[in-house]
Amino acid sequence: MKIAVDIFGGDHSPVETVKGAVLALGADKDLKLVLTGDKGVIESELKKYSYDAARVETVDAPEVISCDESPTSAIRVKKNSSLVVACELLKSRDDIDGMVSAGSTGAVLAGSIFKVGRLKGVQRPALAPVLPTLKGSDVCLVDCGANVDCKPEYLVQFALMGVSYMRAVYGIVNPRVALVSVGVEDEKGNELTKEAFARLKALDINFVGNMEARDALTGDYDVLVADGFVGNVLLKTAEGTAKMVMKLVKNAVMSSTLSKIGALFMKKSLRKVKDDMDYNKKGGAPLLGIDKVVVKAHGSSNAESFAVAIAQAAKMAEGGLTADIKNELAKVVASDNAQA
Repeated sequence: MKIAVDIFGGDHSPVETVKGAVLALGADKDLKLVLTGDKGVIESELKKYSYDAARVETVDAPEVISCDESPTSAIRVKKNSSLVVACELLKSRDDIDGMVSAGSTGAVLAGSIFKVGRLKGVQRPALAPVLPTLKGSDVCLVDCGANVDCKPEYLVQFALMGVSYMRAVYGIVNPRVALVSVGVEDEKGNELTKEAFARLKALDINFVGNMEARDALTGDYDVLVADGFVGNVLLKTAEGTAKMVMKLVKNAVMSSTLSKIGALFMKKSLRKVKDDMDYNKKGGAPLLGIDKVVVKAHGSSNAESFAVAIAQAAKMAEGGLTADIKNELAKVVASDNAQA
């Protein structure tokens, strides 16, 4: 398995991204990487570590796309940027199975769509992060911000792509799909969700109905479907709440000598809670609907998180995700024909 890695995307590149690449190589002996970016800087960083050089290829791409630039303009103008070169390698080389970048979300989206291309039949690719739940399982949120204005047919495709992802990567045979709405009753929602609900119910998937955002992390669902605006608000609220809870716990622990003593006895349990809520351990958000595997790592990714994102991309490719999505999208055609 060979993955292209945009080394100069992200807040902590190239230090953390190079380290993350090395960690990923150490975790998977069959993995090979193509690192794009300033070749001299990359090779200088690599000298800090012991790794199998035979499994690493570096491609010089001295330009960098920043988060302050217009994504479409930057993709068009900065042809020698680490992101654009990674996208073009992914498109042109059959031996490269996927790509990872922690760069500008807009630029990754634009580069993936315009340079790599969408899967045939996909109307809008979607970002699909995986979140932890109370039951220790994972839930996939599709979409979390790539498409803030949606049509019902987009949400139907989001659901099918989410099903493919959780099946191919997480091994869930029949993922439970829920539509994010303002109530669990079938008739609740706006015009978008009401029409999407009817279409999802007609599909041959395990659609369990509407879901309120407060139940997103209960573990009762495997795929959450939303337009990018609602999904992004849900995601950011969950992240903000998690940070607030951890700060409140820390403040409570430090509030008195007695609580500090009690915390010593709960140290292991508190550490587990912190680890369970740490997004760094989840890698990144796959961009579902692209012709090859693309993973958007967190912009603030540390080495550990970036390594997980690379492993995530490899697992997606190994699981045959793109082929599975094609098969799932065929269900839309079958459903439409049945209703005609």
